[in-house]
Amino acid sequence: MGTSDIKHNHSVSVDAAMLIAQYYIERDIKIDTVLCLYETQALGAYIAHELSRPSMMQPNPVGDIYVLGPEYDAAGNMIFRDNLKRMIHGKKVLVLISCITSGKTVQRAIESVQYYGGATVGVSAAFSATRNISGIEVNSIFTQDDLPNYRVYGKHDCPLCKQGVPVKGIANGHGYSTLP
Repeated sequence: MGTSDIKHNHSVSVDAAMLIAQYYIERDIKIDTVLCLYETQALGAYIAHELSRPSMMQPNPVGDIYVLGPEYDAAGNMIFRDNLKRMIHGKKVLVLISCITSGKTVQRAIESVQYYGGATVGVSAAFSATRNISGIEVNSIFTQDDLPNYRVYGKHDCPLCKQGVPVKGIANGHGYSTLP
């Protein structure tokens, strides 16, 4: 199982959503909007469902939780059209992403939410190599502790690159592709 299963397999997504939602329920962190990055809309919908269900921990949960993904302009900035701005403005937003390495994408999402008048109250991921972004604790299912040989390097600090070892694949939030 990997982040692709968490994003695209119904039963795995439902289980992951319960784990992620429990973090916010136990801490009484209210969520109005789930901002889904890199194809996490299905997982985001399941999280919204879990957060909106009555339980012993939250007998009167928030009723409506928006689930949306950003659009990107030519410069790579996250933008929201007029019909979606109301789902960010004045809302408590959970930023959801499949995998966090450096945290730069999530940082840009947090800045975008702030620009549109919302407040980021949570960051969740299937996997994260970072524990905190902009003072917000990252809630992830898996961490570097689960992958002991996982390493993150700046582009000029990679020891394998310095040794001339060729890149075998490219991984990002959309998946992994091997190179010829």
